[in-house]
Amino acid sequence: MSKSVSTMPLRGWMSGLGLGVLQSLLAGCSSVPSVSVDAGVAGQSESAPLLALSPAALGCAVSVQQRLTVLPPNQAPQELEALLEVDAQVVRLAIFHMGQRMGTLLWNGQKFDQQLSRWWPAQLAPQQVLSDLQLALWPANAVQQAVQSPWRVAVDASSRQLVRGDHVQKLVRYVGPKTLEIVYPQASWSLRIESPEGTALCPVSLERP
Repeated sequence: MSKSVSTMPLRGWMSGLGLGVLQSLLAGCSSVPSVSVDAGVAGQSESAPLLALSPAALGCAVSVQQRLTVLPPNQAPQELEALLEVDAQVVRLAIFHMGQRMGTLLWNGQKFDQQLSRWWPAQLAPQQVLSDLQLALWPANAVQQAVQSPWRVAVDASSRQLVRGDHVQKLVRYVGPKTLEIVYPQASWSLRIESPEGTALCPVSLERP
């Protein structure tokens, strides 16, 4: 596991993944065309908004390997691996399961590209992966500014909550300096993300939470 960070001057996922990993996944390979979305928030509706913050909004350039553990209710945990790379121009995320590349996602602040293999769960929306990643790892103030009423992001010393009214749609819990969990209360499952060199990707500019 490795992480490299360089600072730059600067001013949603997995709701179907536990089930998808446990099932027999789609046969064949697919290369999905680019999708254009609006920067900031890709969706604001009755359903939860999809974050689409710019790569530069993270506040630094990183390349980090992470261990992902899907914790579905009443089922065995499932481990995945991820390689996350962010610079001022693009977010790149590759996800692997048992050595097989499930998919690669790229976001340049305007256009979303996805290359999905036969291992990618049909239930998992790739843009939700980006949204949940940004909810957990991008600076809290940038996340809060991107989410519009009636949704809001509540932040305290150890968590972030995507909330509508009194309803918590998602909970990001920082359980240690190297581990966070994204909890999906309605589905009663969670995703643990372990970064051996820390979940604060940017040493100075990333707020905690």
